[in-house]
Amino acid sequence: MKKSVKTVFWIYALLFFLIIANLIKISVFDRDKIVNNPYNPRISNSSQTIMRGTIYDAKERPIAETVRYDNENDPLGRGYSYWRKYNYPYSFAHITGYTGKGKTGAEKEYNYILESVSNELYQSLASVIAKKDIKGNDIVLTIDADLQHYTAEQLGESKGAVVALEPDTGKILTMVSYPNYDPNTVAQNWSELNTDTENSPLLSRAAQGLYPPGSTFKIITAAAALENDPNLLNYEYYCYGEEDFQGKTLHCYNSYSHGSENMNNAFAQSCNTYFAQIGMMLGADKLKAKADQFFIDPDFPLEYSKPLFSLNSGSPVHELVDTSIGQGKTLVSPLFMAMVTGAVANGGTMMKPYLLDHSISSFGLKSNVTIPEKLTQVMSADDAAKVTSLMKQVVDYGTGEDAAFSLESEQEYEVNDYVESDGAISGGGFYTETYYESYPVTVAGKTGTAENSGGDDHAWFVAFAPADDPHIAVAVLLENAGKGSKAVPIARNVMKYYLSECYEE
Repeated sequence: MKKSVKTVFWIYALLFFLIIANLIKISVFDRDKIVNNPYNPRISNSSQTIMRGTIYDAKERPIAETVRYDNENDPLGRGYSYWRKYNYPYSFAHITGYTGKGKTGAEKEYNYILESVSNELYQSLASVIAKKDIKGNDIVLTIDADLQHYTAEQLGESKGAVVALEPDTGKILTMVSYPNYDPNTVAQNWSELNTDTENSPLLSRAAQGLYPPGSTFKIITAAAALENDPNLLNYEYYCYGEEDFQGKTLHCYNSYSHGSENMNNAFAQSCNTYFAQIGMMLGADKLKAKADQFFIDPDFPLEYSKPLFSLNSGSPVHELVDTSIGQGKTLVSPLFMAMVTGAVANGGTMMKPYLLDHSISSFGLKSNVTIPEKLTQVMSADDAAKVTSLMKQVVDYGTGEDAAFSLESEQEYEVNDYVESDGAISGGGFYTETYYESYPVTVAGKTGTAENSGGDDHAWFVAFAPADDPHIAVAVLLENAGKGSKAVPIARNVMKYYLSECYEE
């Protein structure tokens, strides 16, 4: 009898603790997901009574704002309603998301802030007495609208994405995807947008798109080689343009024979057979161990896809050599490759990417300030410096030569136009002239051509600049564009624009 009572007691105690644990999970860990869930009825109710907060760009220009308009059919009997207006509809579509059919993007992730009312009592009184709108808090993003618009122009109507971030903080500087859509008309065009499987305009290719990384993965293969055997930097190999690896025939691009190479030349010329040989020498376990350090959940605030890496000790040889050069089953997003590139630029430290700079209350008080956070250490600072050197040679004389650029600096100097002739002096004296001095920026990069079974190859280019003092890391992915060099000009122009127009400010 006593045993039965004890058993029942412990069963009920266990159930009690499980209930408490579940309540803690819901109230602490799942709170934001529940509050921001578009199916939460509280959201739809508050959206009708509160003027949703504004989403600003990095310079506090309104990207998405709520507009009040007259509406005789207002269900609340006020005679007016609210409409969400998107001022940069296409370039920011996959950042802001929309509110017309549920909520996505920043509208969803930061919904709690945008719907929260600071100084609620004061605002309620002002609403009754002065007929002022009750307004939610505003948020300020890390993205500058000018850079975002310029990046969108560079991408044009090429299917793909561009992501740029600040290497030492993880701050997202620009993130653009195409095809895109107009968030202002999502409700009206929902059927068309939701069924367009060919273009998938609602998909953020920058964060949700998954593609083979192609030769950009050689950054990780090189990092694995340097960590396990620094002497591999000088490993000599003769490339015939193709090589048989235990029944798997691998080709360099167009079966071009690179001849005798070490890692410097092989990386610069993107030699597939060289890096497949490096992969064979490392083995699946060592390559996987290094890849696991990179392939970490980015915990990005917007909708995103996690990178996929499936190589293990039981994988066949053909998977090992494919993986070594970024083909096979490995899949990554442009956001992830920007993080990888940023980690190399940041001395081997991968930072957590973030989009929210801070929020602002209705009284102008700043809160929710994002503090940069280290995500993981992917390699030592010494190995990062060696990989940087490899990436610089890609631009110096390799497949990414078109990434090189110079910046212009405005200079002034005084001119004396006094002229003395036969004892007479003429001229207007001193005046100032302006000239522009051009100086090169060192760029580190890596091209990539990703095989695509469904059509033409995808083009990749990742880079950071200045290579010796990085301020921007960028990843460009162009679907079905062919060889990786096609993506180079976009990355070059975005980096140049940022360094000349944004960073210098």
